[in-house]
Amino acid sequence: MTQPKHVPPGQGSNASGFVRLRAAADGLDAALMAIGGVMLMLLMLLVVADVALRYLFNAPLSWSYEMVSSYLMPGVFFLAVSHTLKAHGHVAVDILHNRMGRTTRYVLQAATSALAAPVFGLCAVVAAQHTWGEFQVGSVSTSGIGAPSWTVSILLPLGFGLLALRLALDAAGYIATLASGREVIALPPISGTEDLGT
Repeated sequence: MTQPKHVPPGQGSNASGFVRLRAAADGLDAALMAIGGVMLMLLMLLVVADVALRYLFNAPLSWSYEMVSSYLMPGVFFLAVSHTLKAHGHVAVDILHNRMGRTTRYVLQAATSALAAPVFGLCAVVAAQHTWGEFQVGSVSTSGIGAPSWTVSILLPLGFGLLALRLALDAAGYIATLASGREVIALPPISGTEDLGT
């Protein structure tokens, strides 16, 4: 099997559709990351305000716990999960990768991405059905701010759905690299080599 050669993304036949789809996913990732960043800032400010009011004035914010645990923390996690995969920020066990050739690594990345994509796709479908059910019956949170339940649960299909799309695109890119011998997408860096560009 020949080693994949590096070719700038978008060059070669049938690449433009893949590049456009990845660009769309990247754009959605960036938008959700911006929202997640705002939510993280709000989380920090809310926690500081709640602690200050609790201990300085004995007047805590009664709704802060639900806001943090039901909205802000899940939002920070689920809105960033796809971008974290793109940035290779998830925990990875790569102890054997130093002993593998690039082609073997591409095969393993293609296999794991192709296996994971439908799993998270199913999670997105189930979560979306649950969210739709809450919306239809008008379910409302019973504590704190009393917001509609679907405003919380909608974060799950968003996060799982974009993660499944990212995994499917990665799998397609790895498979295309193996089939064409051209590097459609790069391999994740091995721990300790990020600054070396390998």
